[in-house]
Amino acid sequence: MKQISQKPKIAILTLHPHNYGGVLSLIKVVHKFCQNYFEPKLFFLGFDSKISTSLKKIKFFSQIKNTNYFGFDSVEVGAKWAFWEPGHYQFTKSKWVSVLQDYDYFFVASGTCIAAHPLTLLDKKFAVWLATTFDEDRAQRVNKLNLTRKIIDKFSCEKMRKIEKEIFNKSNFIFALSNYTKKTIEKVLKQKSEKIVTCNYPMLSPGIPFNPVQGNNIIAVGRFDDPRKNLDMLIKVFNKLSAKKQSLKLNIIGPKSRDEIIKNIKNKNINFTGLISDQELKNYYNSVSLMLITSYQEGLGIVGLEALSNGIPVVATNCGGTADFIVNGKNGFLVDVNDVDAMVNKALQILRSDELQKRMSDFAIKFVEQNFSEQKIYSIFKYGLSKVYPELSQWFEKCDSGSFKAAEATTAKEKEKSDRLMKQADI
Repeated sequence: MKQISQKPKIAILTLHPHNYGGVLSLIKVVHKFCQNYFEPKLFFLGFDSKISTSLKKIKFFSQIKNTNYFGFDSVEVGAKWAFWEPGHYQFTKSKWVSVLQDYDYFFVASGTCIAAHPLTLLDKKFAVWLATTFDEDRAQRVNKLNLTRKIIDKFSCEKMRKIEKEIFNKSNFIFALSNYTKKTIEKVLKQKSEKIVTCNYPMLSPGIPFNPVQGNNIIAVGRFDDPRKNLDMLIKVFNKLSAKKQSLKLNIIGPKSRDEIIKNIKNKNINFTGLISDQELKNYYNSVSLMLITSYQEGLGIVGLEALSNGIPVVATNCGGTADFIVNGKNGFLVDVNDVDAMVNKALQILRSDELQKRMSDFAIKFVEQNFSEQKIYSIFKYGLSKVYPELSQWFEKCDSGSFKAAEATTAKEKEKSDRLMKQADI
């Protein structure tokens, strides 16, 4: 078995995480975990016209860009034919050979598994943590495409499904973000597999004592420029809620949708904040009584889990991953997608009772602490990575026991002493 004596390098592959949303959340978790045991670097496909194909300039090319993304040492590989999704990695294979040549360990973290495509092309071993399948990811968004994009999408989809299935088959371990995700992957593969395990999202619960806020503020968080978030249902629910409880305010946090729904909103108690900082979001969590999730589909629904960790009950659509963290009647409620009246009734049930809010809040905090701890998720990561790379099992034990850190500290002191002596010699 291969022996490891110093922190090995690991490549974290993803799709472009942009500046918000679930993909960025997954990357932050994986990067934080990897820093404990590896020297991590982030790799992702880029579409900046300076490094990738520009139809306006009618120039087909791909360049490599070293960058710093949210404090992560990163490499961005330009997409050669940005408009043809099946070729994103196939047409830039030589670039991926170049940027990944010094790496033996690979961890893919993304919305779908497609970010792992260069690893299958290069015949590498890897583990992947994902939220959803290709078809689930595009189900609602395809309706918003213009005619030209729809035609391209029609021709590319079958190819993308084949690529996805190949990735699932060649992957050495799969971390599914929820039980729902696990089932959808098994549906694609048409079989169950021991290499697929459910691995939820870790959440540090602040354990804030319940503080009644008179049930006047509710919150919804997400990329509402994504049709899957079902903004239409959210607005309909709130309009009915505010008709029954006129003092109610809805804060919608995240990118604003550009469609007709926004133009037709007349309720002055709806506040679109746009993107806000983590600290600003925490401030909102301290002033709201309820979160609503109206999505058509969620791999997990990390924002709902975040709300629960802050003691905020959640009423959500039964849209996939939300079933992993909502216990009906205990920390919130699940309703059917687009069942506006059911969501209104369940929301009012919570908002009108401080006693129910407190009971749900207390249960929510304890539930997160027991089921979504960082320690639990990290242990699943280590289990899966050790299955892919057996030598990591002893390495993880060595690092966790502190023996590696002690040796690393001794080496640092010896280097410092050596540098000091060399400097004195120069003098």
